Amino acid sequence: MKFVKRISLFFIYPISMFSLGFASNMVLMEYFYPGRGNGNIQIKAAAEEGPEKDTGENAGGFMEGFTGESAKGLAEGASGQPKEGMVEVSLHDEPIVTANTQYVILKYNTATGETVEEEEAAPDKFMGLNRDKLVMEIQEYNQNPSLTDLEQDFSFMELVSFSPARVVVRKSYDPPVWDDGFFLVNENHYVVVYDRSLTNIFMDTDILVENLPESLQKEILSMKFVDDEKELYNFLESYSS
Repeated sequence: MKFVKRISLFFIYPISMFSLGFASNMVLMEYFYPGRGNGNIQIKAAAEEGPEKDTGENAGGFMEGFTGESAKGLAEGASGQPKEGMVEVSLHDEPIVTANTQYVILKYNTATGETVEEEEAAPDKFMGLNRDKLVMEIQEYNQNPSLTDLEQDFSFMELVSFSPARVVVRKSYDPPVWDDGFFLVNENHYVVVYDRSLTNIFMDTDILVENLPESLQKEILSMKFVDDEKELYNFLESYSS
């Protein structure tokens, strides 16, 4: 009997102390952290209900501050789908030359100060270039211009303005400036027109010196001087075949 009593006390005493300690702990937790016991349940419930309320009632409440197209745009944005008819554009796209870019050339005559504007298709080698690369390409062109430009006394090309919609370049041409007055000279029996300095041929003609009046032949053999282009072209019209 005494043995059984000792066993009972052995189990009852620890259980009692454990229960008392657990109850005390719960009381202290409730005192210092009120409502913590059901916090996990509330958080879990909010997490489960959150998506529905965000896209439903909560979204509707948020949208009350917007009207018309603003509210419509925000509602469509919340769904994650782009609005119909809109084109997605990256803000980081770099402006480049494309086949749709308007290409304008300003041809500048340094002698007369005249500028002629022409529009052409952008060269293939300009396609896909940004501003910096286009400037580099133009610099390379200045080192090796086309034969057509060289024949027109091309000097250099430069970039005036740049955008994906319109590119403007200026080509400067530096034709020789002729001083007033010309010399008619006999070369291989034909009349050749030199400028006033007698260093540059202004024009070759098909006029045979032998076919001219004798007095005029003597003048040309002595290098006849004419004062201006008007007098020169009067001579050419009178004796050209």
